Amino acid sequence: MTDFLQKRLAPSPDAAESAVGDETVLLHLKSGTYFGLDAMGTRIWAMLKQGLAPADICARIAADHDVPLATVEADARRFLGELKDNDIVVEAGEETGG
Repeated sequence: MTDFLQKRLAPSPDAAESAVGDETVLLHLKSGTYFGLDAMGTRIWAMLKQGLAPADICARIAADHDVPLATVEADARRFLGELKDNDIVVEAGEETGG
């Protein structure tokens, strides 16, 4: 399994987002696949858009919420893996074809 925590990820150019309260809806424009993100998913999405590395995002969340880092990392791997599998996020550089 790919370790998404060691990669730099970015939103796909084919992904659109819409805020709904403290949640976010992500839509892949070509496939029509969509995801509803809760407040934590929305926070992770915002940090990815800011260019933070997934490992740094996990460290922040673990510290802010007093949760074991290993727990946050396991959840982040599943979440980011699902977004990557559905082309909602791409490895940085892929979003411009580089």
